[in-house]
Amino acid sequence: MKLEEHPFIQSISPQRRESIVQEIEVIETQPGTTIFQEHSEPDALYLILDGDVTFTKARNDGSKQYVSRSCSGSFFGEVGVFTGEKRALGAEAGSAGCVARVPEATVKRIIEDSEPVKKILESVISHLSSTTSHYLDEVMRTEKLTLVGTMVSSIIHDFKNPFSVISLGAHIIQQKYKEDEKTVKICQNMELQIRRMVNMANDLAAFSRGEHEIEIAYVAFDTLFESFKELNTPFFKEDQVELDMCGGGASTYGDASRLLRVLQNLIGNAIDAIHHSEIEDGKIEVAAREEGDSVVLIIKDNGPGIPPDIRATFFEPFVTQGKSEGTGLGSAIVKSIVEAHRGNISFETSARGTAFTIRLPKSLKPL
Repeated sequence: MKLEEHPFIQSISPQRRESIVQEIEVIETQPGTTIFQEHSEPDALYLILDGDVTFTKARNDGSKQYVSRSCSGSFFGEVGVFTGEKRALGAEAGSAGCVARVPEATVKRIIEDSEPVKKILESVISHLSSTTSHYLDEVMRTEKLTLVGTMVSSIIHDFKNPFSVISLGAHIIQQKYKEDEKTVKICQNMELQIRRMVNMANDLAAFSRGEHEIEIAYVAFDTLFESFKELNTPFFKEDQVELDMCGGGASTYGDASRLLRVLQNLIGNAIDAIHHSEIEDGKIEVAAREEGDSVVLIIKDNGPGIPPDIRATFFEPFVTQGKSEGTGLGSAIVKSIVEAHRGNISFETSARGTAFTIRLPKSLKPL
């Protein structure tokens, strides 16, 4: 297709068409030729004369997520020209072809005689840009959650037999040395840790599938905190972080194993933050109290606080605090567990520490 035959050029009045065409650069492309990169400046609109162009979004691992494709006779890149925002997607040639580059100044001069139409277009395109960005973020998140769920399901399947062998071995040792309290305690902890790992993996797989079911039973926070200490005391001794937990006689109805997961994540995050900031007298306080028809759970630390740039999105999937390990799903899972209990969670944070407040109903019945 010749430049003059492109529908966009044909839409320009004949009196102005010749001068406009002289300002347009025609570019030959080969498969994979980069036309513009994601996050680049929006300095032109592009007309596809021959071939096709694909649009991509960069994944966290450096690979590209295919989004859409345009063919001969269409145009692209106008959103950035009107809004001034950097490119939301990357564009590259999908086949050998030809594109025409219309400079930003030329595009604006083409429509300068229709100022009201220009303003309407700017408004519509701005709205579409915001909607598209949100949609792409959701697609990328869903894709990552699906991948995590598949991986975790595979891990659970592969670890099932080894876990069974370890659990059986612990049970046999416990029976053989049942008079030795220390040995019995170690064996019991081994089985608890195995169950805990399986539960954590199952929580992750369930979250990736959008499932948030809980098993409701009576939960005494003093007992819950003792269970947490039994599972984690060896690690806290190594971490040299003071942990103070007080159940205050509070109780509720909920899923004890899931509430342990909440404690594990929030306290574990606090320990990591304290270590990374090299605070020598790290302290974490956990307390529960009853308030009317609710139970309030406070988890407070004297760490460096949650970084300002992630505070607004802290409970969203794949948000991390710069840790090299983990999935970035811990805080999102915590929020989903609290909400499955029909409760809510919030936090206050500063350079002197962070305090999470969890409010749960005292009497929870299945829906």
